[in-house]
Amino acid sequence: MTHRPLIAVSVGSATDPLPYTRAIERAGAEAQVFVPGPGRSVLAHDIRGVVFCGGAAVHPSRFGQDLDPNIRKAVDEPRDEMEWDLLDQALARELPVLGICRGFQMINVYFGGTLSQNLAAGSWKDDHRPDVPRDAVAHTVRARGGELQDVFGRGPFEVNSIHRQGIKVLGEGLEATVFTEDGLIEGYESGTRRILAVQWHPEELVDHPAQRRLFETLVSRAGLGSQVALNR
Repeated sequence: MTHRPLIAVSVGSATDPLPYTRAIERAGAEAQVFVPGPGRSVLAHDIRGVVFCGGAAVHPSRFGQDLDPNIRKAVDEPRDEMEWDLLDQALARELPVLGICRGFQMINVYFGGTLSQNLAAGSWKDDHRPDVPRDAVAHTVRARGGELQDVFGRGPFEVNSIHRQGIKVLGEGLEATVFTEDGLIEGYESGTRRILAVQWHPEELVDHPAQRRLFETLVSRAGLGSQVALNR
């Protein structure tokens, strides 16, 4: 029987985990959901990868800013605390990691990067939080190198968009590899730390082969890790 690796799926208490768990299962793995709660969240020994999902914003105090009074306050400090700890554990064990939307932003801040809290106040061309369904494509991006180019190809491709914030300064050791036409970072990676992260929501687009390949890439990495563990 083929072994299906177990993937941790980190969400907030108000975040629906189902689109993420379905995407993980469709890619060939099993999912275990983590939600902030009392006590420390611990990645069990049989977890082989972690997905940090979308949801409320990382508190700006984590990257040296005050809350922007011009936007709605939507932060999740218990989740910040849980996910910092989960990422500590994942890195210590060299587990493959996928960051999505908030997860993309959280990992960047973890590595010392900063965020622009309100993209709509800037000069960016695209509307990054349009009033459309979650699976509606909103603008194009392009991968320029790295593993994300292997996943999505060299040409422009369409993504959905459900975020108010974006990367201002990229975190240490991360490489930006996906961009909007006007240069906003929408994907990055770190081969040495086995991290891939995207700003859009691929779990809502898994009928698109390239978006599904992103989850399959994570599961493939996790599967290799599980085989090593099984052979020990």
